[in-house]
Order: sequence, then structure tokens, then C-alpha cells
Amino acid sequence: MRVRKLAAAFANLEALFLLSLAAYLFIRTLTSEVEELDAVIAEIIFLVAGASGLFFAGRGILRGKRYGRGPIVMANLIALGVAYYMIDGGRLSWGITLGAVAIATAGLAIAAIPRQIGGSGSASL
Repeated sequence: MRVRKLAAAFANLEALFLLSLAAYLFIRTLTSEVEELDAVIAEIIFLVAGASGLFFAGRGILRGKRYGRGPIVMANLIALGVAYYMIDGGRLSWGITLGAVAIATAGLAIAAIPRQIGGSGSASL
């Protein structure tokens, strides 16, 4: 149960970060000149959708459902790729931080074994 709570907390933390980034982009768009408005709007929509997905996946893990693990692991594998390019691009501290959070969250999601495995409600493998 503790692992599921930690996995959900990390997923919710990531979702909150994505929503904060979307809010920042929205405010920045309103307060400055934007050359490619359609690209910024698409990015904001993508961030909100990603945050929603992480939030619901974290909620699924917390409830012991199977559907939460895969999306969280996939999102964090993508985050590992982003972390690599951050490190490669000279943003060492940001890349290491993102990579550490991504590894921790993915590991917790993998370790968060659902209550029921199989359709009969039994916990046998």
C-alpha cells in the first residue's frame, strides 16, 4: 500500500508540474509577443492532457487498479529522453533532477502491484 501511495504522489507531483508549466506558457503568451501562437496553444493543450493523464493514472494506482502503471511508466521513459537531451544541451542540473524523478516515479509505478491480478479477483499469479 505504501508503494502505491508513493507512486501516486510522484505522479500527482509530475501532473502539478505540467499544469504549472501550462499556466506559465498561457500567462507568458498573454503578456508578450508570440510569433507562433498555434504552436504555443498546441503545447499548452498537450501539457494539460498529459497532466490529466498522469493525475488519473496516479489515482488508478492509488485505488489498486492496473490501468495506472503503464501510462506512468511510458511518460517517465519519455521524461528520461528529455533529461538526456537537457544534459546533452548543457542543462546538467535540470537534466539530472528530471532523470532522477523520472526513474523514481517509473520504479514506484512498476513496484505498485495492483490488488487484483486476473479477472476472478484472486491475487494468485
